[in-house]
Amino acid sequence: MREHGLTSDDYAVVPFPINLPELYKYYAPSDAVYFVAIYDDWGRHKLKKFKSLGLKTHVLWEVPPEEKSISASHIRKAMIADTPWEHLVPACVATLMHQWGIPERLKNMSK
Repeated sequence: MREHGLTSDDYAVVPFPINLPELYKYYAPSDAVYFVAIYDDWGRHKLKKFKSLGLKTHVLWEVPPEEKSISASHIRKAMIADTPWEHLVPACVATLMHQWGIPERLKNMSK
């Protein structure tokens, strides 16, 4: 977000327990907008769940699985295999993944 000129005053990213809708109110304000990228049935399920709870939603995009060019699983596998992956994510993401030791943690978890 910073790379695109936004500051932390412009947005908030709030992780929350997607499978426990009864807890959403503790993680996000009632007027929050829930952004959804849809690639599969799971994305459609999340959108349906949010709407059934009366939450404001916005679909960022919907892409069929066969048209999705990259996945987080693909990137994690590349990290574990020690093959190049940095070119698959924004530069700031690669920097953070290295700062947080994510490739090493994944390699250790895969043993």
